[in-house]
Amino acid sequence: MSRGLLFGSLTRSGAIAAFVVGTVVFGFGGWRGGLLLVTFFATSSALTRWHAERKRHPEHRGGRTAGQVIANGLVAAILAVWFAIAPSPEVITAFAGAIAAATADTWATEVGLLSPSPPRLITTWRRVQAGTSGGVTLLGTAVGAAGASLIARLGQLVFGTSHDVVWIAAMGAMLIDSLLGATLEGRVRWLNNDAVNLAATAAGALIASLLYISSR
Repeated sequence: MSRGLLFGSLTRSGAIAAFVVGTVVFGFGGWRGGLLLVTFFATSSALTRWHAERKRHPEHRGGRTAGQVIANGLVAAILAVWFAIAPSPEVITAFAGAIAAATADTWATEVGLLSPSPPRLITTWRRVQAGTSGGVTLLGTAVGAAGASLIARLGQLVFGTSHDVVWIAAMGAMLIDSLLGATLEGRVRWLNNDAVNLAATAAGALIASLLYISSR
């Protein structure tokens, strides 16, 4: 994770949090779980740096903080431990769903900030400024779907999880993230962007697990 700090992807606190999350995921989830996490981190960091000068976003001023890293990685870390203690297809599907949700949201945000068309608030469809919580673009949504598909495909290859289940869960989580951003973020005292992202990754895990159970 020192490379992330070196290239500006992480703040010092973010690097420490990433080291802890990565250690837990690799330690309990093995190389397969680590592969999904590293894919999320590496691609998201690359997209954060891509045309960063054109974006107005906190993550482009000094890198991701510990709060942002935990918001995206805590659920996956907990599920990696859970899977090591009590392995089951439901848990590993939830693990893939959590990382796919984080990837979808991050890719959508990073590329959506570069959209030539202004975002629209998901609840009212009125035009808003780029970076507004709950604002969505067609470009960002399409790229988020691609990110979710990448993680879903990796999960299918290394764990045997269903691509469609994980992808649908991630897309549902991305929708929940946008809805929370448009309606509650900033209005509820403790519900900031990190809390919304944490809720979205938890939603991705839960939806993936429920879809797997219902499909059996």
